[in-house]
Amino acid sequence: MKRLALSTLLVTLIGLTAAGCKSDEADSPAAPATTAGGASQAADQYPKGDDGAKALLQALPKDPALVQKLQPTAEDYKALFVGAAAAKAEQFYKKSVWTGQKVEVAGSAGQTELKLAKATSDDLKAWTSAAEAEFPGGYKDVGPHLQPGVTWYRWKYTEPGKDSGMAFDGLAHVNGHWVWTPKPWKALEG
Repeated sequence: MKRLALSTLLVTLIGLTAAGCKSDEADSPAAPATTAGGASQAADQYPKGDDGAKALLQALPKDPALVQKLQPTAEDYKALFVGAAAAKAEQFYKKSVWTGQKVEVAGSAGQTELKLAKATSDDLKAWTSAAEAEFPGGYKDVGPHLQPGVTWYRWKYTEPGKDSGMAFDGLAHVNGHWVWTPKPWKALEG
């Protein structure tokens, strides 16, 4: 009787262990897919929203290779820009930013503080006071060409306690990952 109870317990434990392994496999992330541009489409380790943006932007100066993962795909440009503006922006960025050369996003050695601002594409299109206060004037021009509902980020690396520093813009979270299209109004000029 004791042998039967012990063997039943053992079989049950083996069954639970095997089921647990299968469950773990199902929950584990798949290998990251890579786009034609080389950007990782994996479950982004920097989640959507302010906290994800802050974590990503604090990591960029320490990991220059991370910048390359912000390269948008054709689908990302369509998620950022309306109609023909998407193709125009894609062509512009392929020739100006994503040329295969090293792209660095960082401040000077003493600029260790991050200042972050955001506005939705709707704010930029309407050129609300929040957009006007935080974003370069070129966003007023590009606003009508932005897809609605996308949050755009602008940031600066500054020395602690200072307001001026190395400024960047054009970060957005689309299609489940972060992308970077700096100074988007330049992409649509001419």
